[in-house]
Amino acid sequence: MYRFRNALPGYLFLLPSCALFAAFMFMPIFKGFQLSFQKWTISGYEWVGLSNYEKVLSDSVFWKSTSITAQFTVITVVAGLLLSLLAAFMIDPFKEKVQSIFKAAFYLPSVAPIVIVSILWLWLYHPSFGLLNYLLDSAGIAPVMWLGDPKVALISIMLMTIAVSQGSNILILVTSLGGIPKDYQEAARIDGATFWQETVRIKLPMLKPTLTYLIVVNTVGSFQVFAPVYMLTSGGPNRATTTLGFLIYENAFKKFDFGVASAQAVVLLLIVMVIAIFQFRTMAGDLEY
Repeated sequence: MYRFRNALPGYLFLLPSCALFAAFMFMPIFKGFQLSFQKWTISGYEWVGLSNYEKVLSDSVFWKSTSITAQFTVITVVAGLLLSLLAAFMIDPFKEKVQSIFKAAFYLPSVAPIVIVSILWLWLYHPSFGLLNYLLDSAGIAPVMWLGDPKVALISIMLMTIAVSQGSNILILVTSLGGIPKDYQEAARIDGATFWQETVRIKLPMLKPTLTYLIVVNTVGSFQVFAPVYMLTSGGPNRATTTLGFLIYENAFKKFDFGVASAQAVVLLLIVMVIAIFQFRTMAGDLEY
């Protein structure tokens, strides 16, 4: 009882934050789960059981969107982390003041609102006046319909995502590299280890916890991609860029089928949870330093 009284002020200070977290996180999740078993009509909500889930799981558009989202996630996460690792290794040898300049330069695009960034990339991808087609034309290459060709549109969104969303990854990786004990690296150099051996045998294993965290976070974020798709292609052309996030938006706010949209959101949540658990179990290690 004495320990509880001593801890009570701390719990009271935490109470507002916990209440807000529950109100804005758990309540919407619960409401979405509840809506997934209902159908909205003019007179109100009607209970339909598993009917919404049957529609979702038998819908070819949903499975196509799942495939598109998976492709987007795999390519953007893998390519983004490889580029972030390369940038982090290049920044790491510099002194702290110089590192700060590079960190700020890489992080600035991540700070800019995604809507503004997407508008800028719309101009870059413009078929007649865009910078990319201007460069292709200068090189004697035919212009590309970056956002109008079903074979190229998804790749174009991936390129934009990879280019503008690596700031936080680079920041975290550079910080993690700086935290690796220098004793290990100096001992390896004394033993005649090359830069490649030092990187593969010391730095990358030490970065395993950080890389695991970044892979999981980036995977969860990529599966929820919406704004770039909405701004650049609106799911087209011919649904070539309709991701799960955009499909849920389309059903909820264009067709006003909140029950099916909620069922799709629940399925997306389950997919992300399974993938995250699998990633943690296969990659997470107990390495500490």
